Amino acid sequence: MSTRIYLECNVHEPAIKSDQEVGQHLYDLPRIREEIAKRAEYVAAVNLDAQFERFTQGAAYFFSQHPTCPIRIVDEYGDEHP
Repeated sequence: MSTRIYLECNVHEPAIKSDQEVGQHLYDLPRIREEIAKRAEYVAAVNLDAQFERFTQGAAYFFSQHPTCPIRIVDEYGDEHP
């Protein structure tokens, strides 16, 4: 079953959710967590107009908008995935 996964910055009120999904299945969570851990690298790459696969591109773009904000992973149902 598909579950749309997004990034969310909850420093803002209200929280800002990524426009694009960053995954479609819960098995994408390890990749998403790894991308969050390497956020600075993705921000630098986006600034150089790097292109990634669809979900990683969405995450990288969101990171570039929130380079130092705490980010959490949420699904389309509002459930958080630490």
